[in-house]
Amino acid sequence: MNLHSRLKDHVAAVRHRPERLQGYLYIAPAILVFFGVSLFPILFGIYLSFHAGYGISGLEFVGSSNYQLLASDQTFWNSMERGVLYAMYSVLTQVVVGVAIALFLNQSFKFSNVVRSIVLLPYLIPTVAIAMIFRWLFHNRLGLVNYLLLESGLVADPVNFFSVGHALHSVVWIGNWKFSIFVVLIVLARLQSIDPEMYELAKINGANPLRRFLDVTYPNIKGVLFLVVLLRSIWQFNKFDMIWLLTSGGPFNETLTMVVYAYQIAFQQFRGGLGASLTVVMFLMLLATGIVYFTQFKPYEEVET
Repeated sequence: MNLHSRLKDHVAAVRHRPERLQGYLYIAPAILVFFGVSLFPILFGIYLSFHAGYGISGLEFVGSSNYQLLASDQTFWNSMERGVLYAMYSVLTQVVVGVAIALFLNQSFKFSNVVRSIVLLPYLIPTVAIAMIFRWLFHNRLGLVNYLLLESGLVADPVNFFSVGHALHSVVWIGNWKFSIFVVLIVLARLQSIDPEMYELAKINGANPLRRFLDVTYPNIKGVLFLVVLLRSIWQFNKFDMIWLLTSGGPFNETLTMVVYAYQIAFQQFRGGLGASLTVVMFLMLLATGIVYFTQFKPYEEVET
């Protein structure tokens, strides 16, 4: 490169310098918000997990002691098992129920728009209201469900839906009543974009409803199902409000998931460092799951097709 070309490039760079600076200024607020809202809490949580104490002052560096305490804590391992079981149970049932409702709502029938609006209502109700309503409905002495079961003769004695053996199922299905609607919204939107002629051609070729679902519907919704499973798995594994409002992790740790146990350690036992180490373990578990999910199933390829 001769001297003339170098001078020409230098002049062009100087001319574009204000534009680049202006571009950096435009994206600076977004970068600051991302750092303050997302990155800083993660980094501070990791920092806190290596300390003992509570809050941001008076912390004492303890190295890996918090993680060693967790490794020797049987309640921690039980909460991990409960958390994974709760997430898998919830996601599986939400996907099955959500897809079934979406297939039904995708049909043409009278007052279909009214029915769709009613079905979507649970997603608009606050979680705290849902928890209060179902705690009353499932109450073992005053609840409407027990009253109907006893009056119909289906049970001889009232059922305690929040007892050992029933609590996990109750929490999962009460959550499904609201969060299956998220699956309905995503899948229904994809179903309505499928060309009806594909179903007509399948019918002409003699395909029954199951064959039409496997050959036409499933290949078209497979991409969104991958996305839904990933999102719902992350959200259910981190789900706190519904479990805490219904059972607070009980009875006898029946519904004590990792996030509920982390809350108890950090805000009831005031052991912030230990609670932070538990959330770091959760973060690493989700990160590893996400990496395996994306490398093995490649959902982006399904979305692109």
